[in-house]
Amino acid sequence: MTLVSILKKIVQRFNVKAQDAPSEKVFVAAFGKHPGWDDHIEDIGFETDILVAVKRMIYVQGIGANIDSGSWDKLQQNQLIEGFKHVFVWCMEKNVVVGRMWSSRDGKGRSSYPMAACVQCCQLPLRWVLENIVPRLEKIEEACVSTTSPDKVRMTIENARNELRQLAQECQSPPDSPVVYPDALSRLADNPEMGPNREGLLRILYHIEREVGRYRLNSDKTRELRPTLLRVPVLSSASQESMLLWISFLLAELGRSTPLLVLMPLSESWMDIIIGEPTESRLYCLRANVAVIPLTSSIPYNMDAEFIERADKLIADSGSDKTK
Repeated sequence: MTLVSILKKIVQRFNVKAQDAPSEKVFVAAFGKHPGWDDHIEDIGFETDILVAVKRMIYVQGIGANIDSGSWDKLQQNQLIEGFKHVFVWCMEKNVVVGRMWSSRDGKGRSSYPMAACVQCCQLPLRWVLENIVPRLEKIEEACVSTTSPDKVRMTIENARNELRQLAQECQSPPDSPVVYPDALSRLADNPEMGPNREGLLRILYHIEREVGRYRLNSDKTRELRPTLLRVPVLSSASQESMLLWISFLLAELGRSTPLLVLMPLSESWMDIIIGEPTESRLYCLRANVAVIPLTSSIPYNMDAEFIERADKLIADSGSDKTK
């Protein structure tokens, strides 16, 4: 059974157990390296199976495996993203996990691994989650960086959980569809980052059709989308709007139950989107810049006229879904 299959089972089990009270729709956890501990910090706030799975996939089997294999050590200085400074959003059915990771070190001075804080939100509007959770994750980072006390780190996470649960109680908006923008593709096409004649977007669509369209059989003999990485430009409007647009388009195109992990290096002008299972090789993107992994919109695919016609129709159909 693949990790995605396991994750889907966890999500389904958690959705059955989850209560309707907003205070039980928000969970906050932290993991990684911090000067208050001589090695990896103890688990803080891991109240759900989903948060346990997030740590295992991103930190242990993603970051840890790339560190152990030395893959990032082989990169030249001009190929590296300098350190860890990322925001990530992981959409998995009715749950969204939003996190922030930053370069850190343990009490013995070892600095290969980052520290991370993440918030799991169940059945809360995606836009509300991004607008309210992302700024508070920055405050969590500031508080953790400013102390060497394990007790203060624990208190920071506990206080954040209490604050965010109070915010969730005040959220008046009903849970929305993860497809915030039905016309997302049309909006993406209108951005200058897509290049002349929106050729960059056509290349991304071609990459999706070429790579994601290839299914594989899992252990249950059912079809599963092939894990795929997209590196796409952050649009000039705003980083959070960029996330909403790309997430809306991909979930509308691939199905709302498709796991999507969006990784945004805050010092760069792109974001990485992993469709399906975030394997070690896909999470290599965390430290590799565009000299190693180019923007998908810049890959010079030889697109035939039939594909371009289909893509143009897809964009036009999206434009007909514009909402006021």
